[in-house]
Amino acid sequence: QIKHLTAQIELIEEQLTEIDKKIEEFSIQNNSPILSIPGISHFSGTSILAELGDISNYSKPSQIIKFAGVAPLHYESSQFNAQHTAITKKGSKYLRKTLYQIILPVIRHNPVFNKYYQLKISQGKGHRCAQGHCVRKLLRIIHHLLKTNQQFDPQLLR
Repeated sequence: QIKHLTAQIELIEEQLTEIDKKIEEFSIQNNSPILSIPGISHFSGTSILAELGDISNYSKPSQIIKFAGVAPLHYESSQFNAQHTAITKKGSKYLRKTLYQIILPVIRHNPVFNKYYQLKISQGKGHRCAQGHCVRKLLRIIHHLLKTNQQFDPQLLR
């Protein structure tokens, strides 16, 4: 019984390794500008591309931000105005999850995002809030790179 389960686990691990290789090959063949952003792996870049679909469906970066469900949610009424805002969490939960998983490596390996993250922290934002700002910045950059088919250049960013 245990030998049979061990053999199944090994088979599944081999299949996963093969799938990872195919994703990496596809990613290299596709040569997406997303992969030029430091901190984004082949697997993450392919996941983002798969979730976004055709970039021509998005005329503005705000549409991708809304699709990912990371747009700020403002709550106010005639008598109440919220001090803190959350994200909408509408749209693709898979894209949102992928973005939040990759944002820390992007911040760590990319001086532009690190500087932006530190700016938000110095403005009194919390860690998760600063991450959300970086995710939205990343989506605006991804939109631009895919629309113009340019490689990531940190010198062009503010």
